[in-house]
Amino acid sequence: MASNVLVVFEKPIYLSFEPVDPHLFATALGVADTPLEISLLLRDSAVNYAVRKQQVSLKILGQEIMEANTSPGNVLSFMLEHGAKIRVVSQHMEVRGIHVDDVIDGVEVIDEREIARLVREHDSVIVW
Repeated sequence: MASNVLVVFEKPIYLSFEPVDPHLFATALGVADTPLEISLLLRDSAVNYAVRKQQVSLKILGQEIMEANTSPGNVLSFMLEHGAKIRVVSQHMEVRGIHVDDVIDGVEVIDEREIARLVREHDSVIVW
């Protein structure tokens, strides 16, 4: 059985930002509730998840219906608090106009050339 897993997020679910990305949320539960060592790699459009202070809300007919703030930034912070290592690709940030100062504290900014090393260092890789 794999003891360390690299979870790669490439694009937001449904190619848009949802108040809750079920894959990101499920990964957070895996970080908190399993003995696995889980690392996250945010690349391509998913680098947006690492931007701090995003305000995500869900309204229907003008009424707020979210009971908890499960924005990607909050979910990533939860993962960091529970021991996950989170990395974001600098070149993919740059293309989207995201500066390193915009990234959530604790998220490591890496060069695209480091991706192959990360894959080799993990027992299993999951790509969403």
